[in-house]
Amino acid sequence: MKLRLLATAAAPIALLLCASPLLAQAHRFDVPEQAAATGIQQIGQQGGLQIIGSAADLAGAKVRAVRGELDAREALRMALVGSGLTIASDDGRTIVIKRAGGSLQSAEGRDEVGAASPTAGDSVYMNDILVTGRLGNSAQKKVEASYSITTLKDTDIRARSIGNLADVMATIPGVWSDSSGGIGANNTRVRGIPRGGYEALAVYEDGMPVQHDPGINWINVDQFVRIDETYSGFEAVRGGPSSIFASNAPGGLVNFIPRKGTPELSGLVKLTTSDYGQARGDVWIGGPIADDWRFSIGGYYNRDNGVRDPGPVANKGGQGRVLISKNFGRGNLSFGVKYMRDNNFFFDAIPLVRTAGGKVRALPGIDGNYDTLTSAQDGTVVIKTPVGLRDAAFNDFNQSRDLQFTAKGDITFDDGTKINGGLRYRDSNTNRNARGLNSLTTQAALISSNRSTALDAFAARGATDLRIVYADDKSAFPANASGNGFVGTNTFQSIQNPIKEMIGTLEIGHKFETGIGSHDVKVGIYGTTADWAHDRNDGVGITEVADNARLLDLVAVNAAGQIVGSVTDNGIQRYESRFAHATGGYEDVAAYISDEWQITSKLRLDAGFRWEKIWIHGLSEGVKSYNLGDPNTLADNNVLYGSGVLQRFDEPFHDQSFTVGVNWQFMPNAGVFARYTNTYRLPQIGQYRDNVLPTDVRSQSIEQAEGGVKFQNGWLGAFATVFYNRFKDVQFTNTFIDPRTLLIVQETNYGDVRTIGVELEANVRPVNWFDISATATFQDPKFENYTYNTVVSGATVSTSFDGNVPSSMPKTMFSVRPGLTLLGGKVRVLGEWRYEGKKYNDDANLVQLPSFSVFNASIQYDVTKQISLLFKGTNLSNSLGLGQGGGQQLLPGATTNNIILARPIFGRAFQGSVMFRF
Repeated sequence: MKLRLLATAAAPIALLLCASPLLAQAHRFDVPEQAAATGIQQIGQQGGLQIIGSAADLAGAKVRAVRGELDAREALRMALVGSGLTIASDDGRTIVIKRAGGSLQSAEGRDEVGAASPTAGDSVYMNDILVTGRLGNSAQKKVEASYSITTLKDTDIRARSIGNLADVMATIPGVWSDSSGGIGANNTRVRGIPRGGYEALAVYEDGMPVQHDPGINWINVDQFVRIDETYSGFEAVRGGPSSIFASNAPGGLVNFIPRKGTPELSGLVKLTTSDYGQARGDVWIGGPIADDWRFSIGGYYNRDNGVRDPGPVANKGGQGRVLISKNFGRGNLSFGVKYMRDNNFFFDAIPLVRTAGGKVRALPGIDGNYDTLTSAQDGTVVIKTPVGLRDAAFNDFNQSRDLQFTAKGDITFDDGTKINGGLRYRDSNTNRNARGLNSLTTQAALISSNRSTALDAFAARGATDLRIVYADDKSAFPANASGNGFVGTNTFQSIQNPIKEMIGTLEIGHKFETGIGSHDVKVGIYGTTADWAHDRNDGVGITEVADNARLLDLVAVNAAGQIVGSVTDNGIQRYESRFAHATGGYEDVAAYISDEWQITSKLRLDAGFRWEKIWIHGLSEGVKSYNLGDPNTLADNNVLYGSGVLQRFDEPFHDQSFTVGVNWQFMPNAGVFARYTNTYRLPQIGQYRDNVLPTDVRSQSIEQAEGGVKFQNGWLGAFATVFYNRFKDVQFTNTFIDPRTLLIVQETNYGDVRTIGVELEANVRPVNWFDISATATFQDPKFENYTYNTVVSGATVSTSFDGNVPSSMPKTMFSVRPGLTLLGGKVRVLGEWRYEGKKYNDDANLVQLPSFSVFNASIQYDVTKQISLLFKGTNLSNSLGLGQGGGQQLLPGATTNNIILARPIFGRAFQGSVMFRF
C-alpha cells in the first residue's frame, strides 16, 4: 500500500519534469502599437495568457508593437518597454500588471517587502486574484467568488497583533481562536463546529498541506507553523469548497503564500525587541539566479522570556526557508526546503475567583495578567519508570522540529489544458514537556486524605504526623503562603510525537466552450502516507499556588519533628500516573472533480465532488501497575507502565462530499451567492493513542449552507454571509460506575450540533487618510440528540444536553480597526478593538466565562524608502479576558466564592521593530 501511494504522490512532479522541455512555447504575435488596455488584451489572447491590471494603472499608457514568433511572456515584456507599466506578479496562471512605482501589495519586487501601505490596513481585497479553494482554473477575484474568503497581506500581518497561527485565525469572521497558550497548542472553533484544536481547519503552505491531518491529538498543525517575513500573506476559505479540495477541512482552509524570488535583487532585515525580553531577527532576500531561475531565502531567530515569565527562557529558536523557482513561459517549477526548530512555552491555566456578580478576578498571590505557576524548579522534576528515568526536560517546554521538502510545478498547453502537481515530504517531531494545574486543595485536606496511608507506611520509623514542606530546602510551608495558602495539584506531562509524511497532489483542468456558456473543469487526485508514534508519561505533583511556584513535599515526621519518610518525591506525588505507547501510520487517497459553469457573463453555477478513504493501522501497548520499591517514598508505589501486550488496530474509513454553488454578479462590483455542501470528517490516528482502543469509531457528517452578498466600489467594500451547519455524529465519551455490577463503564455516545449564524466583513475609506475595517460574527450553536448516563442515589439516570451551547463557542465576536495614513503615506497608524462574548467552558453549561474586550494599536513610520520603524502595543487596557477555562471547585472553609482554573489572555505588552529594505 505504501509503495503504491508513494508512486501516486511522486507522479505529479515526475510528469511535470518530463514535460518541462515543452513549457517554453513560441506563439505568433501581430500586435500594433496602441493603448495598453487593448494591447495587453490582444497579447493575452494571442499568447494564451491571463493578464489583469486596474483601469487606473492602464489609463493613458501605451504598449509597443510586437510581431513574430515569440515566447508569450517575452512578448509581453517587449510590449511594456517604455510604457510605464511593469509585471507585478506572475504565478504561472495569472499575470498582474501595475504602473511602475505603484503600490500593489502582493506584487513582486520592492513593494512586496514591506513599505507602509497607502491602502487600508487590512482591507477586504476584493480585487485580489484567488488561489485558494478554487473550483475552476481561470482567474477569479474575491468579489466574484461564490463562497466566503478572507485575505491578509504581509503589511497587515505586520501591523496587526499576529504572532502565531491562532492570531491569524482570529482575523477570520466565524472563527473563534484562543492564543493564550502561546506560540502553539492553541484552540479554535469554526462556525459552531464542535472540533477543537485544528480538527476542522486545513492549514496549507504554498497550496499544499503543512500536515495531512491538522488536528492529530498532541500534534496540532500549529506546532509547525511560524509567522515570519518569508510569507507574503494568506487566504482563508470558510466552509464552501474547502472540503472538496482538502482533507480534514469541514470548517475551512487557510493557505499561507510564501514569497517568491523577484526579478531584481531585493530583501529586508527586521530587528525586534519587546518589554518581555525579546530579541528577534527576521531576514528575507530574493532575486534572479540565471536562465530565469529565481531564489527566495529567509527566516528568523527569536528568544524571549514571554509575557508570563516562567523563569527559564520561554521561547527560543527559529526557522529557515529556501525556495528556488523558474517560470518557463507556459508553466512553473519550484523547489523548496524549510527547517524549523524551537522550544516554546505552553501557558496553562491559573486559579481565578468568580465573584458573586459573575465577574472574575485573580486569586490572592496571583497576577492574572502576567503570572504563571511554571518555574525553574520544574527542571528538577524527573519521571521514574520501571526501566529508568524518562527523558523529560520540563525547562525546555515544547520542543518542535520540522524538516520539509517541497517540489511543485504547473504547465499550460496550447489548447488551454492545465496540469499542476506537488510533492511534499516532511519529518517532524514534538516533545511536549509541560506542567498543568488540575485542582487546588487546602493544606488540611491534603494532609487528611493521606494521613492514614502514610502513617501506616512509615510506622516502623516512628511516624506520628504529616507536614507540608518546600521540596528544595525542606523548610515549612506557611499556613498563608502567597496570601492564599493553597496547594496545587499538577500534572507533569511528557509526550513525544514523531511523524513522517509524504503528500502528493495532481490536478488537470480545462475550460470548455459550449453552446450555453463555458465549463471550467478540474479533476484531481491526492495521496499521503505517514509513520507516526505516540509516547506519554505523566506524573502528578504538588506545588504552592504562586507565580513561578515552588515544588512541595508531603512528609512524615516523628515526635521530634524529624522527617522519616515522604508521600511525595521532589514534588511528585505519583510517578507515571498515565502511560501510553502506540506506533503506526496511515495512508489516505482521494479523488475529486469540479466544474464552474459560466452560463452568462453574470451568472455562474459550480459543483464539486470528493471521495476519500483512509487506512489507519498500528499497535498500542497495554498498561499495568508497578511498584518501583523505593522505601523512602510512596510516589513510586503505583507506577503505570507498559505491560508488553500489544493490541493491533487496523481500520479503514471512507466517505464522500459534494458542494453546489451559484453566483450572480449583477454588477461588476456587486453580487450574491449561495452554496450547499454535504461533507464529512474522517477519523484520525490520534484517536488510537491510548491503551484502551476506541470502539464504534465512525466518519462524522456535516451539512452546510451559506448565502451572501458582496459589494465594492472605490471607497467601500462589504461582505455579509448567513450560514447554517449541522454537525452529525459528534462523539462523546462518558465514564461512570454501573450501580448493579459496580464496574466502570465507558460509554460512547453520539450527538448533533446545529449552528445558525451571520458573518459581516467591511472596509470603508471615505478619505485618503482615514479608513475603518470591521468584522462581526453572530451565531447560535446548540446541541441536539445529546444524552448521557450518570448515577444518582445508586440509580442510572439519563441526562440530556439538548439546547445547551457547546464549550468554547461565544455567540458574538466583533473586531473594529480604524486606520490613519499620514504624511503622504509615510505613517500608518492602526487601532483595534476586539470583543468576545461570553462562552461556556463545559457542555453542561455550568461554568460560564465572561465576555471581554481587548484594545491593540500599532504605528509604522517609513523614515526613508529603505528604513521603517514599527511599534505596537497589545491588550492596552490590561483586560483579564479568559481564552479558555478549566474546572470549577468550591473549597470549604477557604473561600465563599467558586474558584475556576482558566487561561487568561496575556497582559499589556509592547513591541518595537526596525526594518531595512533594499
